[in-house]
Amino acid sequence: MQAADGDEDDGGDELDLLVVLRLSNRQMGTHDERQQIEAFADELADAVAAAGVGEYDGDELGGGECTLFFATPDVDRLLEVLRPLLKRSPLCRGGHVVRMVPDPDGVLAPQRQPI
Repeated sequence: MQAADGDEDDGGDELDLLVVLRLSNRQMGTHDERQQIEAFADELADAVAAAGVGEYDGDELGGGECTLFFATPDVDRLLEVLRPLLKRSPLCRGGHVVRMVPDPDGVLAPQRQPI
């Protein structure tokens, strides 16, 4: 086993969880909105790291949305940490999470859930 550098498991067991926030315009949101999201993303990243349930992988802005990317071996545990923070933030109104779930054939497919 390798040192804890984030690559200790090369079996592909990490799953993605996306937190999709609606922005106030169809482009990239306002400057203030982007600053608020950056601070909120830092808060989420700290909570995830402190709980040891995954990691924050960055964000993407455009098309009236901001997507926050998380990677985790256990999406349910990650959601347990994130949900209370997401539910209390006004930035998350109208937002949703996208998680990968196995279909009947065992193939992972995206599932959208409201925050």
